[in-house]
Amino acid sequence: MEWSGLQNGMRYLPRAVREAISCMPPEESAEIQEIRLRAERPAAICIQGTEFFLSGTGKKTRTEQGSIFVSQKELEQAFQAVCEYSVYRYAKEIQEGFITVSGGNRVGIAGSFVCRDGMPVQMRHISGLNFRIAHAVNGCAQELYARTCKVKPAGVLLIGAVGSGKTTMLRDFCRLAGNHFRVTLVDERSEIAAMHRGIPRYDVGLHTDVLDGIPRAEGLLTALRVMTPQLLICDEIGTEADAQAIARIHGCGVPVVASAHGASWKDLEQRRVLQMLLHAGVFSYGALLQSDRPGQLQEIRSLQDQAGGRFAC
Repeated sequence: MEWSGLQNGMRYLPRAVREAISCMPPEESAEIQEIRLRAERPAAICIQGTEFFLSGTGKKTRTEQGSIFVSQKELEQAFQAVCEYSVYRYAKEIQEGFITVSGGNRVGIAGSFVCRDGMPVQMRHISGLNFRIAHAVNGCAQELYARTCKVKPAGVLLIGAVGSGKTTMLRDFCRLAGNHFRVTLVDERSEIAAMHRGIPRYDVGLHTDVLDGIPRAEGLLTALRVMTPQLLICDEIGTEADAQAIARIHGCGVPVVASAHGASWKDLEQRRVLQMLLHAGVFSYGALLQSDRPGQLQEIRSLQDQAGGRFAC
């Protein structure tokens, strides 16, 4: 049975919310993208970008009447469960505003931040949790894979806005590539493979090795040294360290498939780190996801002619 991100996320929710989701038709609950808990307000779910309140019988509603309200105590209990009842252990993640739980779901945290020298150091008075449900959509990356890496591995930069399905697309791309090539997946936040005791909960390919929970730049270089990959895959690049590691890997002749935030091609012009990689010819192809249709490709471009010059938008 294939692992379900929703199945995993349910165990952190208040009982009334769990029971309501369990009452939903399976085809409808399978479309849930987010589950939002807000203190002393109705529990909400997001489907196809639209937020609905949830009634006790599992029906979607746009009004407060008949919807499930989440108490402050229930919210605190859910937060403690997400932290595995050790908030101190997750202090670094909480400072960043989210925790990735077992199964690949990312839980965003809203509340009152305590800052020091302009940087968040602690969070108090949790006011909301947003469970972003991980999905495995086998076949969603078929077109991208066929046009970029089917014959031989190539560097691909996957670009998309928040909620556009970058991780879902990357997960399926890894599955397809890993069934034909020797792939190493660097899964810093345990979102792509959702490893559990050394076993990926999601299908990431027969020939795929996973480096789980390691910082991205360090993981990429470690994989290059010890795993002899034909293709390296990672999620959400954006730091100077990421760029330096990927440039070094490119110099060794190993292609990298990675994702990055961006709502349009023009957004890449504002990202100095990405521009450096594009000018160096690291990526052979760029793929832009649709912002309003998660997991759907908008355009695939060849980036070979952009090496050494300005990225044309």
